[in-house]
Amino acid sequence: MEAFMRFCPKSFVAFVLLLISLSCQYTSLLAQQTDKDSNIIDYKQQLTLRLYSVTERISLDLNPLAEGPNLKFNPHTEPGIGIAAFYKWFGFGLALRMPTPQVDADKYGNSNEIDLRLNAYGSWINGELAFASYKGFYLSNSSEILENFGRDDPYLQRADLNINTVSAIIYFVPNYKRHSFRAAYIQNESQKKSSGSLVVAPAFQLFSLNADSSLMPHAYEQNFAVFEQDRVARGRFASAGVFAGYSYTFILFKKAYLNLGFLPGAFIQYYNYQSDQSHFTRNNAYLLWTTRFAAGYNGNKWFMGMGGVTGFNNANIPFKNTGLSLGMQQFRAWIGMRLNVKGKQKTEKPD
Repeated sequence: MEAFMRFCPKSFVAFVLLLISLSCQYTSLLAQQTDKDSNIIDYKQQLTLRLYSVTERISLDLNPLAEGPNLKFNPHTEPGIGIAAFYKWFGFGLALRMPTPQVDADKYGNSNEIDLRLNAYGSWINGELAFASYKGFYLSNSSEILENFGRDDPYLQRADLNINTVSAIIYFVPNYKRHSFRAAYIQNESQKKSSGSLVVAPAFQLFSLNADSSLMPHAYEQNFAVFEQDRVARGRFASAGVFAGYSYTFILFKKAYLNLGFLPGAFIQYYNYQSDQSHFTRNNAYLLWTTRFAAGYNGNKWFMGMGGVTGFNNANIPFKNTGLSLGMQQFRAWIGMRLNVKGKQKTEKPD
């Protein structure tokens, strides 16, 4: 643990460059395979359309110096219904939120959000760029803070908390001739046989938070010795690092599939925040992780499935300073079809 705490920026940059270099070398070796070795059926010249439901949100996890539980802030958002289209490397989707039932609003509060995500899926390089702005959060672990908290009791709420974030992840997939992100997540390709790949993913995240007063609940301060550094009220935070892990897709009965991916990562975060009375700045080296999963049916024309992505999740390793991380989650379920846009297209059929 202490060795990681002394993780210096120069060593960190060298570590990132080493992972990318190894990924590129691995890609060069795999690229020597012939086209006959390809495990992928290409539908990118067709227009891929889908109808989908989506649940997406950000979550703020504050790990205080105090010997108490973390503070887990979540927005109260309802699922959305949307449509999306993909052609060649570009995709676009638009979803509308469902209205919030009043009984849930009384319990969890109301949240206003803008959540925009742009995906670009290439062959061995895939990218995600996201912008999100949320106002209105509740403490999802209120039962750990309030005594005698009942199932139907309202959660602790911070209607004044506003969070804005910009983030990006670039996925390098060296074994792209046999393992396809596109087949699992947007269906403009199809994978014929089970296969996996090393995945290296440089990433960054910038976010700011602003509240009228400290995020530390009064009930928390009554039960635990809270330090001034714990009373975060507003600030700006920047994280940069690299994830490195593995993604594997199981092909079942030729057209059904299950994709699982786990990528732990090493990151440096810069803190610049204020409590009600003081100002703090610091740098911190720590671990995060991201996961991906998808499952469904991918036929020659029709497809259906579900999938989820999480990012920048806190590894919950107990460093001796205030920890604050902003996770991002998304879950989708979809049904869709592919259409020819330039006359009849010839595509390889599965074995």
